[in-house]
Amino acid sequence: MPTLADAYGSMTVLSVEPALSKAEADEFRRAAEAQVRAGGRWFVLDLARAGALDSRGLEELLWFQEQVEAAGGAVKVAGLKGHCRKIFEMVRFDKKFQVFDNVHEAVKSFQ
Repeated sequence: MPTLADAYGSMTVLSVEPALSKAEADEFRRAAEAQVRAGGRWFVLDLARAGALDSRGLEELLWFQEQVEAAGGAVKVAGLKGHCRKIFEMVRFDKKFQVFDNVHEAVKSFQ
């Protein structure tokens, strides 16, 4: 399944499944670029259904964060589980991104 974008007021939730890895990276980038070009500035990246995360996926996350922050916005991450959470913490991305247990908490944090 591709990356899906849902608007919640001025925020956009990007849901990624089944993974954020080499196979899904191009689709993620296309969806993310479209949202930034459309004027999106406040994003929650929902990884609750992502069962894998690899180096290419991590690169895309950094690229996305740079694009959004350059436009004056922010990216928050929600729903990390199991293997993906461990990878995120191992590479210290939990220091680069605000991480929330679920989308609801991440969306609330913008208010």
